[in-house]
Amino acid sequence: MVKTLLGILFFSFTLGTCRMCHQETPKTDLVEKPEEMDEHVNNQIKNQLQNSDTAKPLLIQGYNIPAVNILRKIYSTENYVSFWTHFGKLNQRADTFLHVLKNAREYGLIPKDYKVSLIDSLLRISHDPKTNKLNAVSMAQTDLLLTDAFIVFSVHLNKGRVRKDTILPELKIKEFRLRFDSLLTDVLKKGNFRACFDSLEPHQEQYLLLKTELMKFRQRWEKHPWDTLPAMERDTAAFYKALKKMLVQTGDYDSLAKGNDSVKISKALKGFQKRYYLDEDGKVGKNTMRVLHLTAEQRIRQIEMNMERWRLEPVKLPKRYVMINIPQFELTVMDDDTLYMESKVVVGLPEKPTPLLESMIQYILLYPYWNVPNSIATKEILPVLKRDTSYLRKKNFDVIDWNGQIEDQKTINWKRYTEKYLPFRFRQREGEDNSLGIMKFNFNNKFGVYLHDTNSKRYFKKDVRALSHGCMRIENYMELAKYLIKPDSVKYPVDSLLTDILKEQQKQINLKKQVAIYTKYFSAVVDEEKGLMLFTDIYRKDEQMEKVLYGN
Repeated sequence: MVKTLLGILFFSFTLGTCRMCHQETPKTDLVEKPEEMDEHVNNQIKNQLQNSDTAKPLLIQGYNIPAVNILRKIYSTENYVSFWTHFGKLNQRADTFLHVLKNAREYGLIPKDYKVSLIDSLLRISHDPKTNKLNAVSMAQTDLLLTDAFIVFSVHLNKGRVRKDTILPELKIKEFRLRFDSLLTDVLKKGNFRACFDSLEPHQEQYLLLKTELMKFRQRWEKHPWDTLPAMERDTAAFYKALKKMLVQTGDYDSLAKGNDSVKISKALKGFQKRYYLDEDGKVGKNTMRVLHLTAEQRIRQIEMNMERWRLEPVKLPKRYVMINIPQFELTVMDDDTLYMESKVVVGLPEKPTPLLESMIQYILLYPYWNVPNSIATKEILPVLKRDTSYLRKKNFDVIDWNGQIEDQKTINWKRYTEKYLPFRFRQREGEDNSLGIMKFNFNNKFGVYLHDTNSKRYFKKDVRALSHGCMRIENYMELAKYLIKPDSVKYPVDSLLTDILKEQQKQINLKKQVAIYTKYFSAVVDEEKGLMLFTDIYRKDEQMEKVLYGN
């Protein structure tokens, strides 16, 4: 009885609360003469906005308009006159803008986010063919929705649709620095919507190049039938038949190439793998299979999502910076908009990902110690020590106690310790056999990762280089070091660096000018020579963003 009463009270409270959350417009205001519609529509707009609570979303046909105060300000400036309708129809400006919204994918955005289907349905019910009457309410709602769409579309173009840190949806109106009323008035006066929206987009070169490639990719593939592959384990013959057809579609299969069909498919697959930066072995491995199963729509979304990532970037990067693009496994150094150097890098495994970060490189450490993280010590090294106590000696490790003193390894019974209890830490001594190599680039970050040389040079021969515990290993470490010390070439020239390296002693080289370093996640990049490059979503960040933006 008590539970029933509480349930009734809760339902009543919830119902009452829901009624207080929104303000819904009346359903009809029928007008017979088109020339009388403007007055009715303007009155409906005025009443709806003046009677609304700006602290609560405005509800139109089940759709929440959160920025009621902005709408009220925009319309009150123009005395609540309709912007988009005249005599019960959309005016030319509205037709132009609605066309832009319906083709929002030209900007890497999604038409449904701007309620184009709802606007179309309101337009359909605004005129009753039986009575030949016009509904001023539906036209007023259409006008409000179009103005709301202008606000949302502008913010999305300029600031993106998600939070950078969490990839959760957010309408970043507070971050939008322009005044919506003057922006809308200006574009309505000039009638040039594309010029307005182009000015709001990011101006970074990569964003603009991706936008161009998106258009070309959609023109080629959006309406093209894209065959999916059957499960290989169920029917191998059917799988390879479908794979051949797909490789013909992608332009990788050469029917005139030498060899039988299996050889041609293997060669075509290597070409496909090269284009998607996979290991070029001509085999259908796990990573290759994932990329093969991507549809044309998913590839289009991949380009769009990377345009979104550029919207989340700062308007201008510093003159000098180091950037590591994780899916590309590549480091670039930019100096005053000029590419100074590139290098292959190794990044973290999918289960131990390299974090996204922004910091400043402060110093270079020659012949660094490697202080083994506790997780590696307990989960990887300790089990080995229980089988082979000579492992530490072979790998040049010291054992350090809680007081920072070096312990005698021979006296320790490693079988006594577990993953949850290990009162020691391991430190690998400096030298070419050290896991960090002979050089470490240090920068502050809460993740405890850094950029360094490595004793495992073989990793750089691989195409997929997600192999570390989170830190980044750089192939061309010497070239980077020479660049970083360049501003201090009088006091510390390159010759001094080379001399210090030959000494094989630990030394910290503080930089005269610290350099910004970024780790980013761009799975689509445009190269001047290679064109559009789509990389494997190694950390499934595209997958996460896709669920947020597209809903599936």
